[in-house]
Amino acid sequence: MALTAESITTTALTILSRYGLGDLSMRRLARELDVQPSALYWHVKDKQSLLILISRSLKAEVDALCPPTADPLAAAMSLREVLLKYRDGAEIVLLGYSIAPTDVTPQALAADRLGAELAHGILTLTLGAVAVEQNRRLFDVDSADAAENFAANASLLLRTSWSQH
Repeated sequence: MALTAESITTTALTILSRYGLGDLSMRRLARELDVQPSALYWHVKDKQSLLILISRSLKAEVDALCPPTADPLAAAMSLREVLLKYRDGAEIVLLGYSIAPTDVTPQALAADRLGAELAHGILTLTLGAVAVEQNRRLFDVDSADAAENFAANASLLLRTSWSQH
């Protein structure tokens, strides 16, 4: 198999889904890809670059689910859906957002469409809420009503934010 950004991202997501962010290292990724670490560094400069690459891939999944013209609540729900597919998905995108915000922000939550403050607020609310939900699941704490609670809280925040604009 040829080593590409896509094969690196796919393998990294597999590792994340199985073991979580704590066990994703460049050395482990290289071993899973059956290459020397130096070959991996030819495509990905460092772990931060890897996190951005993964975050861009998750952004692309959200963009495929949610058109750029979707309302902010639908965009937040689509982002939540994608993040929950991958163990530590919210934490990864949160790190990616911290490093390269414009690279990992879904189109429907773009600042030029919603305004910078609202876009940032929706994105950070979603990332934080999903990170809490994923941690609750990891520690086997009941999160049965998480989707309904998220939708209600996000809707309330959005109504308040929209009314101020």
